[in-house]
Amino acid sequence: MEGMQLHQIKNALALFACAALPMLAWAAPQESEIESGVPAPHSAAPAKPVQSAGGKVFHKWCSDCHSTAEGPGSQALERKYRGAFPAILEQRSDLPPDYVRLVVRHGISFMPSFRKTEISDAELALLAAYLAHPQ
Repeated sequence: MEGMQLHQIKNALALFACAALPMLAWAAPQESEIESGVPAPHSAAPAKPVQSAGGKVFHKWCSDCHSTAEGPGSQALERKYRGAFPAILEQRSDLPPDYVRLVVRHGISFMPSFRKTEISDAELALLAAYLAHPQ
């Protein structure tokens, strides 16, 4: 019972962090946007419609935080990697399936872990393969 409560608290904190992050200074317009009236390059268009099964898993569970530059997961990756790697997961080609499975099951930083009752092992395999080579 205590483990279940801890998991619920952890997920609630992660959801709070995801909801609060865009309200922080990173969401403010950049100086170049204010001067020119043109959005900065980080304002990516939404991802294209999904065709693959792994892409469908991604869009169900991951896209709210990881499919646009404004998503809290993408913002965290941008701060961490400072442009060395794309912040939007579908733009990356360096994500080994084993790493994706590890992060999804155990979480990282403020990203929550996902149980097998949320993302099954079969769905996780599809997701990991999709992120290794997004279509």
